[in-house]
Amino acid sequence: IILWDKIIIREDNAMLELKNMNTKYYFWDDGNGLRGNNNITLHLSWNVVPNAGLLPSISAKNVHSFAFPSEYTTSRL
Repeated sequence: IILWDKIIIREDNAMLELKNMNTKYYFWDDGNGLRGNNNITLHLSWNVVPNAGLLPSISAKNVHSFAFPSEYTTSRL
């Protein structure tokens, strides 16, 4: 699942300091497994697009885990 993405054109802008960001893509639960799940884990990974050659996929060493609520809200907060 992709929750957010950003294209960085050059190395000069490679340091991201983002806070209070909204998701770029909706995180949709069809009712089969996210609600009430106590072990949701997010992994950060990215691709480096070379001028030629292979397209490597790189993963960060750390992950972020959290629990989903047992009930969802039906309106904006």
